Amino acid sequence: MKRTIAVGLTALCATATLTACSGRESATAAGDCDPGITDSEIRFGTSLMQSVAGPQAAAATALFEEINAAGGVAMGDGKTRKILYTALDDGYDPARTVGNVRSLVEQEQVFAIQNLVGTASTLAVVDYLAQKEVPLVFPMTGTDELLATIDKRPIVAGAVNPQTGWEVSERAKQILRDHPQAKIAVLYPNDSLGNGSLDALKSALEGSGTQIVAQQSYEQTTPSVDSQIVNLANSGADVFVNFATASFVTQSLKKAHELSWKPDTYIYSGATDTNFVLAPAGLEAAEGVHSFYWIYDVSSRDHDGQPGVQEWRAFADRNAGTVKTTDTIAATGYNTAQLLVTALEQMKGCTRADLLDSVRNMHDVTTDLSIEGVTFDTTPDYPYAITSMAPMTFRGGSWHYDAVVNRSTEG
Repeated sequence: MKRTIAVGLTALCATATLTACSGRESATAAGDCDPGITDSEIRFGTSLMQSVAGPQAAAATALFEEINAAGGVAMGDGKTRKILYTALDDGYDPARTVGNVRSLVEQEQVFAIQNLVGTASTLAVVDYLAQKEVPLVFPMTGTDELLATIDKRPIVAGAVNPQTGWEVSERAKQILRDHPQAKIAVLYPNDSLGNGSLDALKSALEGSGTQIVAQQSYEQTTPSVDSQIVNLANSGADVFVNFATASFVTQSLKKAHELSWKPDTYIYSGATDTNFVLAPAGLEAAEGVHSFYWIYDVSSRDHDGQPGVQEWRAFADRNAGTVKTTDTIAATGYNTAQLLVTALEQMKGCTRADLLDSVRNMHDVTTDLSIEGVTFDTTPDYPYAITSMAPMTFRGGSWHYDAVVNRSTEG
């Protein structure tokens, strides 16, 4: 059964930094509590690219404001607290992320950083946050490099993208099942995500009859990947594994369609947004592509019969001035905000270590938008919250889901 948060109505503050609007107290906690929490409030902050991920922060802020208007979140230590949330714009520049996070920790005195967006941004602040002993919970990245933080810098928990190595291994299983003699072309960004994904794919395909016949990288600063797609199309590949992100997925799908290159195409789960990624390429260009996800695509009305999707629609309607009901980026922010609320509800104390303990021990959690069969589960030795996801195929302008796959505890 879906977990539903009962909240009241409130207006969303219109501020440049999307700060939750509630009367502020001193961030200094009493007794054995850590900074950023009092008996009546708890403070979180994030840094993101406003022009792209702004709706994510707006939806989270709106949800927290509704919870605050209803009295706050009843936490596991017996106190009910309001959630104060500040989102700062970094333009997806890791240097700006560092500055923002320092400001949130040292000036705003946040209890934790919540849902930081991006791999480069996350890795840029891990050492600083570890030094300050400030948790980084539910960051939006799946980089394998988070595994190295478990022992050395144990402040990251509950990442809300699948671990790169696991997602790629599941993609390889699909390819080997459906195309055992495939000739694969790969597009990937020349960064930790792209290089890690390519290495994971090669490892997963080792010893099989399937081979990578062409690979092309690109820099995040490049204006276009058209030439890379031309080269990949000329390789004779019949499977296209596309590790690109955001607009580069749009460009690559559009160019492949223009070239009449029609390989079976698999795209990265972090680049599956219908409105911002697929539709701009042209729905015909996106037809038949495969990926994975864990929450329903709210840009489609195909799942409006689901009670949780109905809860999302009602929430978006109540906050129509700041949240669009078909915005999948906003839906992601809403989903992650619900995960934070769940962690707070089971948090047994008022220290940052208590928050980390709660985020690292979530079991069989569902949210309003989680796909049927998907649960969010965490453990102390695995810093990712996505351990089940649904394979999906884009057909007729929307995503269609197959049976959920689960990460093996031995994976």
